[in-house]
Amino acid sequence: MEPDVLLKRYSVGDRDFAGIHLRRAHLSRCILTGIDLSRADLTDAALQSTNLQRADLRGAILTGANLSQADLRGADLRGVILVSADLRWVSLRKANLTGADLTRANLANADLSEANLTGAQLSEAIVRDANLTLTDLTLAELERANLTRANLTEAYLRGADLTDAVLRESQLLQANLRGANLSATNLQQANLERAILIGANLRRARLEEANLREVAFKEANLRHACLDKANLVGADLRGVSLAQALLRGANLSSAILIGANLMGANLSGADLRGANLIEAILTGASLNGVDLSAVDMSEAILPDGYLSP
Repeated sequence: MEPDVLLKRYSVGDRDFAGIHLRRAHLSRCILTGIDLSRADLTDAALQSTNLQRADLRGAILTGANLSQADLRGADLRGVILVSADLRWVSLRKANLTGADLTRANLANADLSEANLTGAQLSEAIVRDANLTLTDLTLAELERANLTRANLTEAYLRGADLTDAVLRESQLLQANLRGANLSATNLQQANLERAILIGANLRRARLEEANLREVAFKEANLRHACLDKANLVGADLRGVSLAQALLRGANLSSAILIGANLMGANLSGADLRGANLIEAILTGASLNGVDLSAVDMSEAILPDGYLSP
């Protein structure tokens, strides 16, 4: 179908365009609110600044399409294919993108607040400076995605895969990352205050200077992670593996490290005032310059291998 035919039919009230072919169609700046383009082929289509509020795009193919600055608030995009699509500054607030494929899509500065991205594929996507406040990313695939400075406040990322992703300076305040895979993820200077990371995999993650105040890390894997100068005040690290982790200059005051594995960890210059290290394992750990006078180390295994009284 030619774009002018679609626009003419739309102007007289027709909204059903399910399954049509509009490859490389030019529909920029058009008003197409409530249109049904489910299963439509819009590969490489030009849809910049187009109003698609509440549109039905379920299963549509938008590979390589340009949707920059488009308005898709409340749209139904379940199972949509947006591989390598241009979605810069797009508004997807409260849109349903369950199972969507956004591999290598550019979502820089996009508004995805309160959107549903459950099971969505965002591998290698660019999501810099995007708004993902209260967004549901349960089981989403975000491997190698760039989320620098993204706002993920109270986002739901349970079981999400963020392996090798970049989240430098991102906001993850009170985000739920229970069971998420953050292996080798870059979280330098990120704000994760009061976030939930119970059972998460943070092996080799970079968390230098990150705000991890009162984070729930219970039973998480932080082996070989770098937490130099991180703020871990009041963090719950019960049963956490911090073997070979770097915690130089970290603030662990009032942190709960009961039963934590700190074998070979470097805590040089760390602040452990009021920390609880009952039954913690510190074999081979470096504690240079650490004041342990106000630390509860009952039954902990000390760096020299001896059991603390």
